[in-house]
Amino acid sequence: MHTAQWRENGPARCGPGHKVQGPRPPAGRRGLARRLASAVAAACLVLPAAGEGADWFSPNALVAGAGGKRLFVTGKTGRGLLVWDGERAKVAGRLALPAAPTGLALAPDGRRLAVTCARPPGVLCLVDVGQGRVVRRAMAGHTPVAPVYAPDGRVLAYADRFRAQVVLADPANGAVQRRIPVPREPISLAFTADGARLLVAHHLPQGPATADRVAATVSVVDVAQGRVVRTIPLPNGSTTVRDIRVSPDGRLAAVVHVLARFQLPTTQLERGWMNTAALTLID
Repeated sequence: MHTAQWRENGPARCGPGHKVQGPRPPAGRRGLARRLASAVAAACLVLPAAGEGADWFSPNALVAGAGGKRLFVTGKTGRGLLVWDGERAKVAGRLALPAAPTGLALAPDGRRLAVTCARPPGVLCLVDVGQGRVVRRAMAGHTPVAPVYAPDGRVLAYADRFRAQVVLADPANGAVQRRIPVPREPISLAFTADGARLLVAHHLPQGPATADRVAATVSVVDVAQGRVVRTIPLPNGSTTVRDIRVSPDGRLAAVVHVLARFQLPTTQLERGWMNTAALTLID
């Protein structure tokens, strides 16, 4: 069991004698959005403490705590997890992680965080939010990513990216309950509102790049059966999928990706002629 705890962190530093102290966030509907922006801006400038190496902290995932007053931010470099206090507009604590984090999820009850860390082999860290420490570690395959809790909190899922499988784990200790084979490179996961289905977005297309249709897909996994029951193709040319999320009402899934127009001659690159950032909505 890992016992490293949150440690207090002063204002972010951007160089000798320079400090970054964000303004107190305003109240109202824009408060959370501004706190998010302030957290990311400050986290980008956090330098590691002495003895932790020379990596800057590079935010790659964040999640809001209960009530939105605290934000939890992981850094791909810096190997850490920061707590951003939105009311005081400062980094309130920091927790060292065993390897570069690749994903972050907060349990529905707000008491635990699941953090996937990339190293061979990968690690799943379960963090007690109240105690500010890693209470469980579990081996998690090759480059685990995209941890996500079921809506009722009874299942914790993550993607074993380069072994092409989704892992269903015990949220209490990270123990593997089931491994579900899926197409190549699962990169992001999202449960449906009832928790019965798990949507799996795949980073790259299947099959040869010389085919008439080359597009990444979204797999629909039946959690009870433990298998893929449907495959949803994204628009032709879809690749480099980054994320998938289900709307609060459970009606739509949003997928962000690149749309490559590989059928066109490469006569220019401006105005998205060859590649465009895209958002696809799935009913």
